[in-house]
Amino acid sequence: MYLYFNYSESGSLRWYVKVSSKGRRIGIAEEYGTSAFDAAYEAGVAALGGVLRMRRVKGIAKPDQPERRYLYVDVSQRGQVRYYVQLRNKLPKIRIKAEYGTTEFITEVDAAVAAQITLYGDQGDYINAQKQRNEERPALPKTPARPGTLRWYWNGYKQSDHWLGDLSVGHEGLAESTRLQRTGLIESLLPENGEKPFAVLTRKVIRVEMKARTPSQAGNLLSAVRGMMRWMIDEGHLDEDDDPTIGLKSGKAKASRESGGFLPWTENDMALYRAKWPLGTEARLMFDILHYTFLRLGDAHRFGPPHLRQIVRKMAVQIATEKSQGNTTVTVPVHPEFAESLKAARAANIIGAEVFTGKLVRGRILPMNKKAWAAKLKKYAVLAGVNEPKKSCHGVRKARAEVAAYADCTESQMMAMFGWTDPKMPAHYIAQANRERLGISGMEKIVTFDQSQSLDDWLGAPPANSRRTPSRNGVVTFPGKTQKKV
Repeated sequence: MYLYFNYSESGSLRWYVKVSSKGRRIGIAEEYGTSAFDAAYEAGVAALGGVLRMRRVKGIAKPDQPERRYLYVDVSQRGQVRYYVQLRNKLPKIRIKAEYGTTEFITEVDAAVAAQITLYGDQGDYINAQKQRNEERPALPKTPARPGTLRWYWNGYKQSDHWLGDLSVGHEGLAESTRLQRTGLIESLLPENGEKPFAVLTRKVIRVEMKARTPSQAGNLLSAVRGMMRWMIDEGHLDEDDDPTIGLKSGKAKASRESGGFLPWTENDMALYRAKWPLGTEARLMFDILHYTFLRLGDAHRFGPPHLRQIVRKMAVQIATEKSQGNTTVTVPVHPEFAESLKAARAANIIGAEVFTGKLVRGRILPMNKKAWAAKLKKYAVLAGVNEPKKSCHGVRKARAEVAAYADCTESQMMAMFGWTDPKMPAHYIAQANRERLGISGMEKIVTFDQSQSLDDWLGAPPANSRRTPSRNGVVTFPGKTQKKV
């Protein structure tokens, strides 16, 4: 469409028609959405020499999602039904152009799925690609829950101090992201068991639900159920000995150790990113915030000018961390290279008053939620060639923690810079750095020893033996025996 709008100095909305970026434009004074507005729009396009394009089509029902894993469908603005393959969010979409339901369509989908898994997938994706899509979870009843049922206890837990928090009774409550995660986990149990007495939630039922999930998801489910059990015990709804989660363990910790969690960015990854996004771009500023401030995603997405303070005659980053609910404050001096990045960003006019990076709304940089911020950085990283699935915002932070350990920072210094409250975290990185340094120094000693003079060099060769037998045969003495005699 050739329809645009802006705001006057007084704040009133103005509509106008423009065919080319450098051409003239024609204003529309009629009320938007009326037939007079449509007629004025068409007249303006004709006067400027444009060709009318199809407007957004309304009333077209979106087809049901296909049962095939990684295959999706949507409807374009012009009413065109489009099928595409996408391994997971934030990864590229592969458009399927063959007619739906044909053999060519299935072949093209198979090829697209295989290509996506080759680039971005793992062994689990090969298995999931052969499965049907999970059915949508049925909606929970709107009627009040009967007392004593699992849904009744769940509703009470969500209204409790354990969930919402009350420091006067010693409960900090759950973070918004944790509430969202646990809501999805617990409510996945309710369609089948929600209207039954709580006694149906036995240890065996929980174990079955855990086995149907990945180790990480099983661990999260167990934590969610245990949180609800603690509330029930405190309120007298359950005896401690009757807790169905007693004795249950998940493989989340072991799976995390084996997989390593989020992958740290390598020097090559960072070089690729910097080569793609120079100073003065939003992509570079987002990366530099993570790289030079060591902030978590929950703090980086809201980091802005108000968090820069003058401390002991030095400009520093000072922010209360989201993970600690504001109880821990991180103070880190501004890195000289980060100062250069901020200077270039200001010159490019891409910095907001509240946050350094965010969403552009009517010419202003406004805060955006952390998931959208992380998705934007991931998009920039994929465009730069850093497209491994587990390399995300947290990978930059892990890489800088490794650098701090190699730079001989103490545990206390790392805890202050990274906002940790448990010394186990810096101890992990310091131990890893020490182990690698010891391996390197040990190999250097071995190389030095191997390149030093051998025993033969300073003992010299044994003298030749001139003795002979009566038949004039020479007597041979082996060098090894000679050295032993010496």
